[in-house]
Amino acid sequence: MILTSVLFVSICTPLPAHAIDYGGVGGDPAYPRADEPKSESIFIYTLEPGTTQEEGVSVINTSASKRTLAVYGADSTPTSGGGFACKQLSEPKTAVGTWITLEKSQVVLEPNTKEIVPFTINVPKNADVGENTGCILIQEVKPKTEGAKGVSLAFRTAIRVAITIPGTIVKKLDIATFSAKKNKDGFTLTPKIKNSGNVSVDANTSIVTHSVLGANLFRQEGKKEAKFLVYRGDTSEWNFELKQPFWGGWYRSDLTVEYDNDKEKVLMNSSTRFFSWPTPKALAIEIGVPLLLLGLARLVYIIKTKKIRFGITSKE
Repeated sequence: MILTSVLFVSICTPLPAHAIDYGGVGGDPAYPRADEPKSESIFIYTLEPGTTQEEGVSVINTSASKRTLAVYGADSTPTSGGGFACKQLSEPKTAVGTWITLEKSQVVLEPNTKEIVPFTINVPKNADVGENTGCILIQEVKPKTEGAKGVSLAFRTAIRVAITIPGTIVKKLDIATFSAKKNKDGFTLTPKIKNSGNVSVDANTSIVTHSVLGANLFRQEGKKEAKFLVYRGDTSEWNFELKQPFWGGWYRSDLTVEYDNDKEKVLMNSSTRFFSWPTPKALAIEIGVPLLLLGLARLVYIIKTKKIRFGITSKE
């Protein structure tokens, strides 16, 4: 089977509340709920073990040509930097992907049309307490190329399926590491946050960098009115770019991560130190000013020495 995937799903903020659309192919939940705003962009439920939930995915063709689209469920998989992605159609399903049963595996859509494909979520009786995630994927079926076997797929888009199984819900984040690394234009500050609980957790992250003298030079936060999402079982990392400090010297970056564990607000802190060379302009100033002062001091010394040598005195 030939698979050409032009999208892999990585989410640090909530998905937009409209159809996910790439290459003219997209989809979204067919029946969003007023009591759950996130249901406009993901399939999100709290379900008891052994229960079944009826749902539907709205498959959309916004292109100017007829499209044949494969629709299927899959397990989720973490990305290398911590995040949400979906396994390929060819990969075996062992988790939430096995809970999803679609009435159709393929639809043919005329230009600028859509179709709702019903499906069921069958939660096994032995499902783990906490959050369990999978995917509904929509992928264009391309004509077979000469010599190729099976189906050729492209323009893969995905919608997250998040099922929470009731029980003892644990929300717990830990700072794994916090580092500063030199790059071309300055430094990259990288916090790594580990989710040790059994559900995904929103985390507000801020970084303040200052010189050893204490003057605040830089402040960077997670997007205003948005949060980083750390998925269950993942260690997520985010990169904050810091321009090279003008004067150079030793600096300290202070990291603050805040999250809600449903009982209280939890604050976590960490720091990292690094040395920065001054910028060329700052270096010129740092070298030039002392040299200028030394030159002035030398000039004053010479003038005073000459006055003493030749007995020059001032008249009253």
